[in-house]
Amino acid sequence: MGTMSANKSGGLALMLAPVVTLILYFLQPGGTFIDPVDPSNGPAAIEAMISNAGLGKVVWVLIPIGLLWFLYGTLVLQSSIRANGNGDALSRMGVLFLLVGVIGWVIASGISLTITSSGLPIDQAFAVHGSLYAANIGISTVASIIAGLGFLYLALAVSTREDYNKKLAIVAAIGAAVAIIAAVLGGMNPSQLQAMNLVTGVTYLIHMVWLFTVGQKLAKGE
Repeated sequence: MGTMSANKSGGLALMLAPVVTLILYFLQPGGTFIDPVDPSNGPAAIEAMISNAGLGKVVWVLIPIGLLWFLYGTLVLQSSIRANGNGDALSRMGVLFLLVGVIGWVIASGISLTITSSGLPIDQAFAVHGSLYAANIGISTVASIIAGLGFLYLALAVSTREDYNKKLAIVAAIGAAVAIIAAVLGGMNPSQLQAMNLVTGVTYLIHMVWLFTVGQKLAKGE
């Protein structure tokens, strides 16, 4: 990024990308604010996606960009940890798991874009895209479990260091463990998806605050 250092750009990515991604998440049709539906109700979810196709196309293109921006920040953080101090092994595992989780979420966004862009009448959409939507839920669930492990490893890595807030890193690790459990429960019992998504949303807020402080420290530590 021009004359900007890697630490500076990576720190800014950790500070801003989770916030941007959260806003986009809230704007997803069928999600928290736009025609909210129970994600286990496939026909209602697909109806919400197609009814808000214009917004959905924008959101599901931008979400992967935000996720990759965030991933860049974690790679810079891991590089900084590797170069100086404890936590190298755990941080490497964390970044690997986050990479796979982000890939899964990007694929899920592509599936959502496919459903949204189909242009089919709502009464036909579920018959055509029901299996795609089910695949979307499965991929998102697995990606959430893997990414949760990534957050757990990365937070534990940061908690071993003196140059970051250890207590907040431990809170982030606990939040990651809760998110993993919620994703597993939601995957095993789809009727609990809506409740588990709410739990995961709370843990995401915790991680967003933690990543902001980590990014701030990283950007200032160049």
